[in-house]
Amino acid sequence: MNKKQLLDTYSDNLAKSENRNHYLSYARRFLDSAEGLDRASVDRFIAEMQLTFKPSSVNFAFRVIRRLFNVNGLPWPYRKGEAPTVGQRDEYQPQLSPRVIQMMVTAANTGKLFPYEQCFLALSTIYGLRREELANLEAKDVNIKHWTVYINTVKRGRERYHLIPEEIRPHIQIHDFNEHWAVATMTQVFKRILVKSGAGELKKHRVGWHSIRRAVLTGLVDNGVSVLAAHAFLRWKGSEGDIAMPARYYGNVVLDLDDSGPVLKEAKSDEEIFQKHPFLPFWRCDHAAAD
Repeated sequence: MNKKQLLDTYSDNLAKSENRNHYLSYARRFLDSAEGLDRASVDRFIAEMQLTFKPSSVNFAFRVIRRLFNVNGLPWPYRKGEAPTVGQRDEYQPQLSPRVIQMMVTAANTGKLFPYEQCFLALSTIYGLRREELANLEAKDVNIKHWTVYINTVKRGRERYHLIPEEIRPHIQIHDFNEHWAVATMTQVFKRILVKSGAGELKKHRVGWHSIRRAVLTGLVDNGVSVLAAHAFLRWKGSEGDIAMPARYYGNVVLDLDDSGPVLKEAKSDEEIFQKHPFLPFWRCDHAAAD
């Protein structure tokens, strides 16, 4: 199998998102430099990257190469735990504070944001949507009759239905989901919301929709939601290690002897999450008025 075939197979196994070219660039760079498909070639490529790239980028490249090997049926020459490590000081995963998120929600509740900005912010602060997931939403995904939204999860995570709580329904209704949004545009939308909310100075810190997603996770866990429930709510793919089997068997689709069906059962499981959701109270108009 030649390098072009290896890259084509890897490409065929990537999710169809605007980030796929980023993944392909690392796979192509490795194949162009590799003298063979063995550990020595991977070690050499990683060592060269470590001279000029951040540890997080090196770790990302290693994971790309590992998947390149796996989808092509090539033996992976590393054992578990031998991946390049990223020190805590080298990680940069900023999340917004509850105060900043409340400022953003208040801007939406007081009419400072455009309808589409209100809608995207509501979806992000409640469900922790990634920017690709926001951009991919279509009219068919939003069911006003049953007040559910279907999230076509990226990064090979779990696709699922969510219940739309009453607090954000007005902000969902005012948006036209028939319009197509580019992923890059979603980044600009986030920055405009920051500015309109009075938190524009945070743009220099490379924050984005994922900064809200991290805050949702932190808030849920801090409020007593189990890690397994938070894992299911945020639609992550399968876990590893000690949590792998519990996460696989944790059920958020409960079948019963009625005609409601699994779709609404799945969405209805969100009601327990909403009771402890850190940012849902921000969307209540009486809360905004009191502030």
